[in-house]
Amino acid sequence: MSIITGLARPLLAIPFITSGVDAARHPQDHVEVVERVNPTLQNLGVGPLSPGTIVMATRAVGGVRIVAGLCMALGKKPRVAALALTSTEIALAAVKNPVWLSTGAERKQHVAGLVSSAGLIGGALMTVGDRRGKPSLGWRLENHRAHKEDMSILADRYEAELEEQKAKLMEKIAKAKEKAKS
Repeated sequence: MSIITGLARPLLAIPFITSGVDAARHPQDHVEVVERVNPTLQNLGVGPLSPGTIVMATRAVGGVRIVAGLCMALGKKPRVAALALTSTEIALAAVKNPVWLSTGAERKQHVAGLVSSAGLIGGALMTVGDRRGKPSLGWRLENHRAHKEDMSILADRYEAELEEQKAKLMEKIAKAKEKAKS
């Protein structure tokens, strides 16, 4: 892992972890935000969420963000962790910043919040795509297919060389046995 990656992942994880801790410790603060978008959720077929459900969901999402953020910061399954953080951030960005429900200065705040969330999502997606310098599975499969014939030819050539060497050794052994008999 490069020095930049070693610094960037924990820095990217900090906002996710802090928001997760806040959600887990103070879920009541998030009830009002979700209740504001309850009519939209109802139009989408999710239905209005009760305060108890919102508290439970807030704690669960907070826990996911804490664990995934720590995993990403520590480099333990960072791609999976970043994918989990991306999915939670997409949902939370829409809930926290309902641009469609606001006007004026509040709308500007929501747009700024969406832009911040977009930056976090982009950073997390970069982590999702980071293979630490290793080629992708698709590339390795294509490379294997492309070089399969070359490897077969090479194997046949080595097999022929081994047969030649074996024949020479058998000849030497036969001469040595004849010499030993006489």
